Amino acid sequence: MTEANPSTCGAGAIAGRPRGLSRRGVLALGAGALAAGAMPRAVRAATAPAGGHGFSPLGALRYGPDFSHFAYVEPNAPKGGTLRLTRIGAFGTLDTLNYPGHPAEDVRLIYDRLVVESEDEPASFYGLLARTIDVAPDYGEIVFDLHEAARWHDGRPVTAEDVAFTFARLKEGGAPYYRQAFRPLTVSAEGGRVVVRNARRGDRDVVRRLATIPIHPRHLWQDGRPERPVGSGPLRVSAFEAPHRLVLERVPDYWGEDLPVNRGRWNFERIAIQYLRDDGVALEAFKAGEADVRSESDPVRWRVGYDGPQLEAGAIRRLESEMLSVGTLHGLAINLRRAPLSDRRVRFALMLASDQGAMNRLLYDGAYDPLDSVFAATPLAARGPATEGERAILEGRLPAPAMADPDPLADVPQPGSREALRLASSLLEEAGFVLVEGIRRGPDGEPLTLATIAANPAYERDLLFLARAWRRLGITLEIVRADPASAARRMLDKDFDLATLSWAPARLPGTAERLLWHSALADVPGSYALSGLDSPAVDAAIEAMETASEMDALADAGRAFDRAFRHAIALLPLYREHTIRTAWWDRFGRPAAEQEGFPPSAIDRWWAAS
Repeated sequence: MTEANPSTCGAGAIAGRPRGLSRRGVLALGAGALAAGAMPRAVRAATAPAGGHGFSPLGALRYGPDFSHFAYVEPNAPKGGTLRLTRIGAFGTLDTLNYPGHPAEDVRLIYDRLVVESEDEPASFYGLLARTIDVAPDYGEIVFDLHEAARWHDGRPVTAEDVAFTFARLKEGGAPYYRQAFRPLTVSAEGGRVVVRNARRGDRDVVRRLATIPIHPRHLWQDGRPERPVGSGPLRVSAFEAPHRLVLERVPDYWGEDLPVNRGRWNFERIAIQYLRDDGVALEAFKAGEADVRSESDPVRWRVGYDGPQLEAGAIRRLESEMLSVGTLHGLAINLRRAPLSDRRVRFALMLASDQGAMNRLLYDGAYDPLDSVFAATPLAARGPATEGERAILEGRLPAPAMADPDPLADVPQPGSREALRLASSLLEEAGFVLVEGIRRGPDGEPLTLATIAANPAYERDLLFLARAWRRLGITLEIVRADPASAARRMLDKDFDLATLSWAPARLPGTAERLLWHSALADVPGSYALSGLDSPAVDAAIEAMETASEMDALADAGRAFDRAFRHAIALLPLYREHTIRTAWWDRFGRPAAEQEGFPPSAIDRWWAAS
């Protein structure tokens, strides 16, 4: 996963597996997707109260101005103890401000942000560094008043100038996510307040984007790079040994410890993080007692890899939790800039040869759901003929078959079947690719070979499955193996035919979809628009999602996007993952909400049991 990618930023561990280019946190864009029942029954237009303690683009906040803590934490959790974790890969720097680089992802925990997103609401934000939040009704201006008590770990006050400096640096030279997501924004310090001006009116997801900024101290970064970073958050760097070890420790006099958004959180005295070369090694380290908590990405390994006396005796505990979202969508981004993938007939042929169901059964024991809708099982999922609201967005932008059914595979043979392969072969021949002695060749006589980047080795089995399937059509899938940093560079440089992608649509979608699929970014160097999709229908649906202020309008826009995107065939679907699998040694306390099914976050909500 590249730094600050567009589908995943938050305090907790990434739900599911970070495989390929994704955003925990495209944005999280770490955010979850809109779950059925996750939205309030009545959604009204946002009315931003002047100087409010929080903000939601849906209008109503769950937590009032006098709230004491979030409902999913234990406010009286004891402090102390050590949490040991593992991460896969390596890090080369602690610099999260400048790009390129490969920083330790958890070092971001030393920095406070302006606001914190509540995890039990679709889209609500409460002040952290910000004492109050004032959002203009058209989202053209957002004003933050900062807590006067906010302090850097060196004792100096956090100022509006620090915020403006951080924003300017990230927008100019930060990770691609910041440079793309903040293009329409300018930030200034005015009279001790932070003033954000937004050129994109109606952009109701702007506060979520601002919530991802880890605020840095201007006095330490404006003229260079400090040897050890200094934050204003609940943790500070205690020790580090690049590329494999980072230790964070609790700040005993943390200025914000008693704020409602922090009460019951950040309970460990010490968090030790070891970077390991692969997930198999990390599992063995966990079973040997060298790590305390583990998020399992592989459903087969979850079923058979934890057996042993510790599990039988209850020393190791395991839990499967449902994501508060549609989950993570896994697929292959198709580079439409390149022939022959610019030809929809070729892309459709690849879909016909790819049996999602068989892949799930044979490789994962049926643990995943089919990726048959972006917003599966929610009001935003398109079904049947386009509704009146969808037609208002899509009319004249999609062909009749797409308006009649959102499934591009409707009325065609089962993918992977002999009938489907015959149809796929016919489409390829129409596109000029004929089968010659078992090899599919184009008009120039060259074999049809598709270079496919796997940024994470966990996707290798999927690609090998597809390689065997496509070989029946005479197509060669060439797996490009590279370290994560090199793979990310090739993906952002668009040097591929296909690339693995994991994408978690936000509960209030729009930003991630713009970064990945809107044509405005298709030709921007270094953008996350991997496919280079240029679809007026998809663009119109994204813009409608971004500006929707009522549930009915959001549902219409989501359905329009679902329909248009699926028919564009810019992503070859693999499967949908909606389960979080957590294993831990039984020596920790957990909030009551987690024991009742709320998704876990050990790093900021658990505590060492006495």
